Amino acid sequence: MTTSTEEPTGTPPKHSGKAKRTLTPGNFFRTVARVAASSPVLFRAFIRPKLSFALREKVFLAVTAINDCRFCAWGHTHWAMAHGVPLEEVNEILGHQNESMAAKDPAEAAAMLFAQHYAEYHDKYDPASIENLRQYFSDAQVKEILAYVRFITLTNLSGNTVDAVLDRLRGKGQPISFFQGVMGLALAPVLFAVILAAKIEQKLGLAKLRARLHRPRAENGEPK
Repeated sequence: MTTSTEEPTGTPPKHSGKAKRTLTPGNFFRTVARVAASSPVLFRAFIRPKLSFALREKVFLAVTAINDCRFCAWGHTHWAMAHGVPLEEVNEILGHQNESMAAKDPAEAAAMLFAQHYAEYHDKYDPASIENLRQYFSDAQVKEILAYVRFITLTNLSGNTVDAVLDRLRGKGQPISFFQGVMGLALAPVLFAVILAAKIEQKLGLAKLRARLHRPRAENGEPK
């Protein structure tokens, strides 16, 4: 994983060319079902989050660092910085510099290490990792972290699936299945709409404005 030393530009980075984890018949329904199971928590987090927006973006980046979705890395780098996360710290997360993260904030490091563990083991995690989170976070916050991890896993795999289809249309990349082709084509308009919205938001500085207007209260934004 390479990291950037500059602020994210208005365009996602180029495809690295490496084979990445995508949506398949074997993981699609399982991944969607897990996001659906966490949907009440995600809905509550949208209205009244238990964690700071900065930590949410760090969790998103931690999972993205494993799944290597270039679209998600670009977008969540932008949103993390809008919520006050320094670019240096973003690069540490994307570069798996776990020791540095742990030294700065053990609680946040625990959240990000759990996120990476979840992504590395393809949605399966050791129950002990949840217990480790409870050393730093309340039960409600742990549920929110798990919901965020499940959500970004689905978006990572979706972005990678679209990328795989784009590669095939260019005559490059690995062969894809019929399922991947259908899913990639179906998801492409959604992905490009999100990218366009993010570019407009970035150009107008709306993300930073929203971050200033929607700072979570102290009791909801930090570890217990």
